[in-house]
Amino acid sequence: MKPYTIAIAGTTHRTVLCAEALQKDARFTIPWILTPTPKPVGRKKVITPSPLHSFGEDNDIPVVIVENKITPELLQEVQSFGEIDFLLVVDFGYIVPRSLLVLPSIAPLNIHPSKLPDWRGSSPGQFALLYGQTQSAITLMHMNSLLDQGPIISQRAFVIEQSWNAEDYYHHAFSLLAPQLADLIIEYARTREESKQPFEPTTKIAHRIQKNDSFIPWENIKSSLGGENPPSLSELSPLLRDAQAAHPHFASLVVAATKAFTPWPHVWTLITTSQGKKRMQIHDANLDGNKLVLSTVQIEGQSSAQFNQVKNTILD
Repeated sequence: MKPYTIAIAGTTHRTVLCAEALQKDARFTIPWILTPTPKPVGRKKVITPSPLHSFGEDNDIPVVIVENKITPELLQEVQSFGEIDFLLVVDFGYIVPRSLLVLPSIAPLNIHPSKLPDWRGSSPGQFALLYGQTQSAITLMHMNSLLDQGPIISQRAFVIEQSWNAEDYYHHAFSLLAPQLADLIIEYARTREESKQPFEPTTKIAHRIQKNDSFIPWENIKSSLGGENPPSLSELSPLLRDAQAAHPHFASLVVAATKAFTPWPHVWTLITTSQGKKRMQIHDANLDGNKLVLSTVQIEGQSSAQFNQVKNTILD
């Protein structure tokens, strides 16, 4: 039987995990890859191709670069490679227009790491952790032009471990699905079985995380170190204010936020030192009853350290 052709649009190591699973399966061939233009990375701003870009080059798969959006010229370029059976979109980061969704003869597919319809949007893992959820899923769906609202082909449930940060969440979710991905797509090609997502008007959106989302005033953190809830939450981001309702006390929210915002942007605050105001990131924190215990922190301009080693540099 002739292999199915499946083009892949994406960016990250998680996209590569799925691409590798399909590339190793003789039932599939990858005719082209669509990925963002190389970006500056690190302090030295070294121009670096995406992990999916590197995967394509390493495996002699044509790589098509997206600058800012899907253009008519780009569509012509991918169509020049011939017809495709599937388009798989994973961690792409761009709006996928209908003109691209209609290219595959069978279906455009998307992998979303949440138990849809929960947490539609770009940051489902961070929101699941921030709200203290203990269970989630990863979803393979028939992609449409609405935000993560396509019919569900398959969902794989998993337990969220208390120790996980956002990177752990995503790695587990995609590692769970990737070994089954080829079989799931083959079965879908055979049966076309899918189920419409249930309508839930109160479904919250897991929007793209911004740096200001993870700011917590030092006064609030000091209160939770003493086992008290802060008298005011007015300086918290709307995201953290909303998430507070899911936690029994403020210290619990801080610990959850520390996990949700690792590896980026980290929970951060502003402290007063002998050298003036400094940004301090909280890399790790725990609970002692309803008290917050700070473990690993990083003060602006310094290496990460145990909080007990640097707490005396804080003047207020």
